[in-house]
Amino acid sequence: MRAAIIALLLIAAGASEAQAVIRGQAAGGISRYVVRVTGPNLLCTGVVVGPQEVLTAAHCAESYRNLSVVAGGHRIAVTGVSGGAPARLTLARPLPSGFQPIAVGGGSGEFIIAGYGVSYESPRAPSAGLRQARLVPEGGFGYGPLVDPHRKGSIGASACMGDSGGPVVQFDGSRYTLVGIIDRASHPSPTRACGHLTHFVSVGGVGSGTSRVAAASSAPRRTASVKRQRQKTAPVDNFDPRDYR
Repeated sequence: MRAAIIALLLIAAGASEAQAVIRGQAAGGISRYVVRVTGPNLLCTGVVVGPQEVLTAAHCAESYRNLSVVAGGHRIAVTGVSGGAPARLTLARPLPSGFQPIAVGGGSGEFIIAGYGVSYESPRAPSAGLRQARLVPEGGFGYGPLVDPHRKGSIGASACMGDSGGPVVQFDGSRYTLVGIIDRASHPSPTRACGHLTHFVSVGGVGSGTSRVAAASSAPRRTASVKRQRQKTAPVDNFDPRDYR
């Protein structure tokens, strides 16, 4: 049976405070590294890597005109995009002092994901609260898709619509280290996309003032074609903008 899969950008005209990340919990210290990426009919998540630089998923920045980053109540225009997957956004001015660049590295074992997406899969689900969840690589090692180690039944913790561009990090008790950027989600059921696997793009060589990004998708990248397929076969990414005003 062909699995359902979806790129995790949320089609929305605005946002109202709510939960995010399927079966996640309120985000803690990671909040100072995570922002919202918004545009006309778009909501994604971004990760701070420099005073005026944010990483997000490539499909969130396909057309960067009219994109903005929202951080601490401040809306800052995006003036440029570089890189491939993930995309690096350059901002018109520095982020507020409460936000800081995250360290970049590698690792294995348990990861934390975070995002401003929906908390349950529904065409009318609200968005915009920052949530996080702890996941592990499927099979227990490496950089493959991430899964909830405590999942019971068909639905577990995962990224969902609006979480594209969010961080995949490791936390050693004192410091968060960015390992990857959330790209999409998939589920064995043909009628679902969220609640099972979270796919991400790994990052390396990322920092303020450098444009080198090493990206390795955890699965073949088919974001554009997958998005078109989902729109034809299921309503999970057909959002009514009136719900977000």
